Amino acid sequence: MTDPLADLIGLTRPHAVLWKRIEGAGRWAIGFPAHSEIVFGTVVRGRCLLLEGGSTLELAQGDFLLLAGSGPFAFASEPDVAPVDGERLLAEAPGRQVALGSGDGEPVTLVGGNFLVDPANAGMLTKLMPGRVHLRDGDPGTRRIAQLLGLIGDESTSDRPGGAYILPRLAEVLLVEALRSSGSAGTPPEGLLRGLADPPIAAALRALHADVRRPWTVAQLAATARLSRSVFAERFAERVGVTPIEYLLAWRMALAREALVRGDRTIDGIAHEFGYGSASAFSNAFRRVTGVSPGRYAKTRGA
Repeated sequence: MTDPLADLIGLTRPHAVLWKRIEGAGRWAIGFPAHSEIVFGTVVRGRCLLLEGGSTLELAQGDFLLLAGSGPFAFASEPDVAPVDGERLLAEAPGRQVALGSGDGEPVTLVGGNFLVDPANAGMLTKLMPGRVHLRDGDPGTRRIAQLLGLIGDESTSDRPGGAYILPRLAEVLLVEALRSSGSAGTPPEGLLRGLADPPIAAALRALHADVRRPWTVAQLAATARLSRSVFAERFAERVGVTPIEYLLAWRMALAREALVRGDRTIDGIAHEFGYGSASAFSNAFRRVTGVSPGRYAKTRGA
């Protein structure tokens, strides 16, 4: 059976890159600027605060956190501590560890990193996933995530044969586990996961992914979902965050970008494969979405 989440993860090919270890004691705070990446972290011991977008979230030992394309954020012992520049501090720190704060207080240890994804389609991944995933110690999936982080840390610091093959796959499994665990305690946030959690919408998404070349209409997708056209269109947009036709166009363009970068097919072949009647129709659609022609995109991204 077609799996849209697996399709998306496979297309973006995430690699996990571990941050250095962060140790805090007493009063401390470390801040990071707005970013377009997917970052993750886990609290190995102690507890601290996540400060993001004017909100405060308490993190305890065993918690796992994932942030996708967020604004500035900071980890802190207390909300009123001025954070140090995390990017500069981590860049300059020797080894894989930084220490913050002074004085008495419960020691805190954080280990985190970020996912490097194929830049051609990174935007589609972050747009269709929740901006923040917070899993408490004991939540479904947290134990498996901890095991995966241990394996990633072990592989990234060793020089065993096959590591270059194993690490990307561990990263893919980690990201999938974090995303599917995000809705285990309740309704997933708007995006692909929420769409897949709704059986009629999931049926339409699977059909669309299974036959992206087909000239789908909202009425045809609604029939697949066994809903009326109006109910389906409204429900799809509410769950996924875009209309069915916008999603279809975004997915076609994501596949087209991948094909253009690989450079093993002609523009005519790509147009036919993804449901366009001619190369000119495909080129016009591609230019509207990306701002450049397929030929120019292939030349610049391929280089």
